[in-house]
Amino acid sequence: MNKIAIAMINHKGGVGKTTLALILSQIALEKGVKVAAVDLDPQRNFTDAMALVRERYEGSLKVTDQINDDGDVIILDCPPALNEVTRAALEFADIVLVPVNPDMFSLLNLGVVYDFGKRHEKAPEQLAIVKVGFSVKIKGLAEIAATALAGNQYAVAGDIPVNKLIPYNIVSGRLWSAGIPMPARAPYKNLYEKTLKAYKSMLDGNIKGAWGVIDNAGA
Repeated sequence: MNKIAIAMINHKGGVGKTTLALILSQIALEKGVKVAAVDLDPQRNFTDAMALVRERYEGSLKVTDQINDDGDVIILDCPPALNEVTRAALEFADIVLVPVNPDMFSLLNLGVVYDFGKRHEKAPEQLAIVKVGFSVKIKGLAEIAATALAGNQYAVAGDIPVNKLIPYNIVSGRLWSAGIPMPARAPYKNLYEKTLKAYKSMLDGNIKGAWGVIDNAGA
């Protein structure tokens, strides 16, 4: 596989950046890939959570607060701010994943994030939305979110559910997927594979079509 650096960025807190960083790191580690987990958030939640599972991946996992390429997959968890730390991560990253919840504050913030990427010479396709919790159980809210996203032509890396068991697994040092049925794990694993595939497509010169069909409705 190609070495890849993936940054989790959003100006808004509480959208699932660290949880996503943890899950993608563990998916890569379970595949035997060498991972660098780079924690750039002063809260250090990414560091603390990965420390709980570190022994399980001895030799394959490096946890650090410094941006480096000491891994085949480098996962960068950024603070909820568009500051110099986030700028450094953005410039280093090959792909930026932008977790978004179906609420107006998350959606209104997206333009700021994409403007930030543009100022630092990232192609729009290098920033891809991860829709978190766009559930049919909250259909009205999801429809409002879809309307707000419509017409923006954002690339969408994945649509993942909110699973209440995952936070418990993380704080107890278990695998993120422990006790979660295979169908419920699939969106996360699909996100990982789609991200790798999109980056390979970009390396092959197909930037515009890297993510397949662009989601202009957000649904």
